[in-house]
Amino acid sequence: MNSAGAGWAKAGHVLWNGLLRLQRLIMLAAIVFTTTAIMIEVVMRYIFSSSIIGVQELAAYSALWLYFSGAAYGTYTRVHITAELTHLVFRSPRQMLALKFLTNLISFGLLAYIVPWGWRYLEWGLTRHEQSSSTFLGSTYDIVFFQSAIFYGIVLMTFYFFVETLQCLRALLSGDDTRTDLLTDRPEADTWI
Repeated sequence: MNSAGAGWAKAGHVLWNGLLRLQRLIMLAAIVFTTTAIMIEVVMRYIFSSSIIGVQELAAYSALWLYFSGAAYGTYTRVHITAELTHLVFRSPRQMLALKFLTNLISFGLLAYIVPWGWRYLEWGLTRHEQSSSTFLGSTYDIVFFQSAIFYGIVLMTFYFFVETLQCLRALLSGDDTRTDLLTDRPEADTWI
């Protein structure tokens, strides 16, 4: 590989890892925020017999970021929920790789079909300027921030299925039956963030 190709490869590696770190940070922040909000609400309700208006709504909205970031990260790590019995029928690595290619292609196609819906939903939220119904911390907040989590998650899942589809196709076309790593979960990073 020439120096220009090595530079592009390094830039791609930095962007790929940066995207994964961003996803992990979003998930961590959403976990901490949602859990803290629910804990505060439980303490207020059961110890002080009171409630903080808007905490439940904010916790539910922040959970959207957690769900869709988690779904995208699960797609990256290949631990998303699947109902497969194909390993009982197909035995050879090449057959399994071909089936993995097909399932990734179908998943990519379905998600690519849904992306415009997610965009239109985000666009609708941007034009409506919808505000939260509660005034937590003294003011309302834009709901579109939470609606954008749906588009964010769908786009990332589409991207990861696209990359994995290309990886499987490349292995199939090259006749490389040793790419069994494409059939298993990705190893978790050494450091989570």
